[in-house]
Amino acid sequence: MVFFYTPYYSIRILIFSFFLLVPNLSSALQLKAGSTDFPPFYVINNDGSASGIYVDIMERTLEHAGLNYRLDIYPTKRLYRNLGVGETDLFLGIKGSPEYDNDVLYSKMAISQLQMRIYAIGNTPLPSIKEDLNGHSVITMRGYGYGGLITYLENPNNSIEVTSTSEHRSSFLMLKNKRADYVINYKQPSKTALAALRIDDLKYTSFYDAKVYFIMSKKTINAQQVMKKLEHAYLDLVNKNELEYINNDDA
Repeated sequence: MVFFYTPYYSIRILIFSFFLLVPNLSSALQLKAGSTDFPPFYVINNDGSASGIYVDIMERTLEHAGLNYRLDIYPTKRLYRNLGVGETDLFLGIKGSPEYDNDVLYSKMAISQLQMRIYAIGNTPLPSIKEDLNGHSVITMRGYGYGGLITYLENPNNSIEVTSTSEHRSSFLMLKNKRADYVINYKQPSKTALAALRIDDLKYTSFYDAKVYFIMSKKTINAQQVMKKLEHAYLDLVNKNELEYINNDDA
């Protein structure tokens, strides 16, 4: 029997080879992981590098999964936008931020939780529900979505005066100087900022706990496959006691 070589035979070989390679595409990609300034979870060091609790979890999980990556640092608002449009592939954060919520995948398991607090001074009553903020002035961190609460705060129907700042310490100095009724921020960066400040009659309420997940842009190539690799790698590290779920209690 004689076989004749044709261009169609060559094309079939190429197509077959491509489908053999598809399951391994994710390991050949360089994922763009994102970091921001949110100590102690995301820390920008003096040399411009990033470190912190969540950076460590993200990098160890990526390496255990055998995934190539690079780590980029952005202001929070830009990082959230990047996730939504696919310019950043991966981040550890919370659900509900309007910049990316409909355009990302979330891991099946949470890896941590963040406690959101509302601070006040003096006789200002602490809110029990978000409606208690109506008619008041609040200070927020620029770019933070607060799990979707920012949408409520910025709704003009609620008559809330919102002032944003990019510095945690500045937000509390503004509160101390009575430039607003409340500061809304998360526990850990607030504690870091307040360690070097004295504010008489400062008080807070723990408003809610937000769970933290692996977040992947839907525009990432093979996003579902890559997310599964991350989930398996993270759970394997947890089972080996090399990583653990990070609680954020009211201490």
